[in-house]
Amino acid sequence: MPFLLLAGFHIQAAVGIIPDRIEEVRTLILVDDKISRTPPSLKLTLSLSGPEAEAAVRYGNLKLEEAIDDKGNSLIRTNDTFHEAAKFKDYSNAFFRKSSFGGKSDPQVELDLGLPARQATKVTRLRGTLDLAEQGTIQTIELAALKGAGKKALAVPANAGVEIAATVASSDTVRSIAIEITGDESAVESLEVVDASGRKISSGMSSWALNGSPMRKTLTLRQPLDDSMKLVAKIALNRKITKVPFDLKDIKLP
Repeated sequence: MPFLLLAGFHIQAAVGIIPDRIEEVRTLILVDDKISRTPPSLKLTLSLSGPEAEAAVRYGNLKLEEAIDDKGNSLIRTNDTFHEAAKFKDYSNAFFRKSSFGGKSDPQVELDLGLPARQATKVTRLRGTLDLAEQGTIQTIELAALKGAGKKALAVPANAGVEIAATVASSDTVRSIAIEITGDESAVESLEVVDASGRKISSGMSSWALNGSPMRKTLTLRQPLDDSMKLVAKIALNRKITKVPFDLKDIKLP
């Protein structure tokens, strides 16, 4: 039975999980032209049901304890350099659930698995847990006086479980800001730089992290930083997190 994590309490919850579809991609490189491509993969989409699944808006913290095909091959991926399994993402069909087109669809999550053996016909067992997160209360936090060089911390409430710091280089024409996020990165709904009128100045953001280190991001600016600009963060507070165990058997392979 799934349980709800809220202020340290575990509350019983009911989330149903069934396989929806499975897609397999294999690549045969006939000529090595030194171009990076999407690696071979097995993507499983799961459909969720129940009030906790409907109330949530994203999923993450995926932990696979067992994933094996009928030839004994493990499907747990060993390379997750950027910790994608731990990150919280919107439901994979979030756009269609918000759209007025078509009928109502159940929330869906996607699992990236390793390739099965070529002779395999099914995933004999898939066992693990994932977390579902509600929207929570969104609080806007601003950091002004950005132009001065150095590292500055945003006044994020302690109960958000995340800390954010911005570092500005010493230059008259700063076109990017370094961001360091420590703690629960999923609580950060958005990060933007805006001018005095509220117009968005940041044009893109790149991210990277090493094992066990804070998440580091770079916000690129459309124009040089000036005294009127500020960093605006939207932080999710008081989110309810539902931890959902699953144990699925005999999922057919393509």
